[in-house]
Amino acid sequence: MSGIPQTRKLWITPLSPVHMGTDEDYTPTSYVIEGDALYEFDQRALENLPDGERKRLNGLLDGKARPEMLKAVQAFFHRNRERLIPAAVNVVKVSAEMAKLYETRVGKAANIEADGRQVLNALEIERACYNPTDRRLMLPGSGLKGAMRTALLDVIKADRSLQDLEFFDRREKRKRAPKNNREMQESIFGGTFSNDPMRLVQVGDCAWHGPESLNSAEVLFAVNRKKHPVVDENGNLRASQAENLYQLLECAAPFRLRAFRGTLNISDFGDTRNISNRLPKYRFGFGEIAKACNRFYRPIFDRELALLRKRGFLDSAWRETAEMLLGDVSIRRRLENNDAFLLRVGRHSGAESVTLNGVRSIRIMRGRGQPAAWEGAAKTLWLATGSKGDRRNLRPFGWLLVEMTGIDDEPAPWPQAEALMGTYNEAMTQWLANVRERQSILAAKAQAIREERAARVAQEARAAEEKIRREKEEQERLARLSPLEREMEEIIAANRNNNPGAALFNRLTAGEWSESDQRIVARKIKTLWTLEGKWIPDFSGTNKQKVKQRERCRKVLEYLPT
Repeated sequence: MSGIPQTRKLWITPLSPVHMGTDEDYTPTSYVIEGDALYEFDQRALENLPDGERKRLNGLLDGKARPEMLKAVQAFFHRNRERLIPAAVNVVKVSAEMAKLYETRVGKAANIEADGRQVLNALEIERACYNPTDRRLMLPGSGLKGAMRTALLDVIKADRSLQDLEFFDRREKRKRAPKNNREMQESIFGGTFSNDPMRLVQVGDCAWHGPESLNSAEVLFAVNRKKHPVVDENGNLRASQAENLYQLLECAAPFRLRAFRGTLNISDFGDTRNISNRLPKYRFGFGEIAKACNRFYRPIFDRELALLRKRGFLDSAWRETAEMLLGDVSIRRRLENNDAFLLRVGRHSGAESVTLNGVRSIRIMRGRGQPAAWEGAAKTLWLATGSKGDRRNLRPFGWLLVEMTGIDDEPAPWPQAEALMGTYNEAMTQWLANVRERQSILAAKAQAIREERAARVAQEARAAEEKIRREKEEQERLARLSPLEREMEEIIAANRNNNPGAALFNRLTAGEWSESDQRIVARKIKTLWTLEGKWIPDFSGTNKQKVKQRERCRKVLEYLPT
């Protein structure tokens, strides 16, 4: 493929919550929730902890990774959330119910099994694909390309059934009907991986280019609801067995106008004289891709909204905004001209959006003990909501509006959408501003703690240096002393808190030193007792203790020259 690829710039507006996942989760040991905000933190946030709390955390982490330890760590981070929030590397909006769920479950066991084992509360949140540099969400090109592929396969297949398709079995060297998904795709596109037409199509990851004042993500519940009401033998409405199930998903938030941007490339083979036998049977242009996506996904979008509306599930405010956007004259014209198209991507896009018309075989799970069935349509829907028990304000997953322009061009102005987005996103902008203000307030507190700690450490360092200096001076002073002076210093040091003068007096009167040394010791005793107010040789009172001390003083005077 030596030819120059053609490129279009993609401008993507999420129309509904979109979860294009990674293999990562937010776990309660890497995030805290306060109010309606999830704050993700890393190791650097622990620098905001006071010394005592750091020691406490280290003590917790020294234990084995058992439920008790994990509960304690979760509770520790929750308790210290105000110290961690200022250093958060990412902030995601959560619903009031998600915040309540976290508050009531963090650091606690969900239940105790019969053997005494604890089952921790599942507070993991499945993370969406993101840019590790700024933590903003991005839409992976591989997922976008997969959705385009489904639409193009459906166009080429047209009205043919599975039995109408021909797959060349290279082992048996004959044509037959395809037996699996790979064989079906090869039979539709007329080749193998080496000459698959989608090898010419490259979709880059679409990064966030929305305003800094707006969040790119939110955490939502994914809940399961029946497509059609089912009644029991008494005519009572029967709930789905899965209606109590839910998942916690981080999603790209809807109605962020042209907030994700990337590129769509179509390669050209250039000189094909030597590779004509390896060329794909089909080659798609930008307009053909857009047309195929609109042909395939728009009917699904319309049918699903009609179904949700009929069931009373659909969030009316969301529906009005989505219909207003897609009904705008400007965007309708771009859709008709194949300069824009709908895509459905990511988790819970619905079985109909990832399978081809006319050949769908969707696995339907039945009750316990019953075998699965295969049918042409799913029986339930997974829908997005802020409250897992909600039945009236639900939204579908996965819808994107994609606009295409030349690589150096801007899309046409869309004043109605811009005005609508301004109104719709005003609350979200204020939410993020409030979060940043909260972080700023707590950051000031954390900074004060760090400064206090630094001052304390500096003071301790100065005290340690001063102690070393004094000890050195004392060592030097002792080195200059005579043996008798050093001996007296040792006696004084040993009795510093117990009348050192008396200790010297006892040794003096015991006659341990020479006459000249006795005079030196006597002078030292007089000095010590004078400083202590105990030198009272002239005392004339009757206090027994002082009379005794007077006699000691007079005894010392006997060793001193008159």
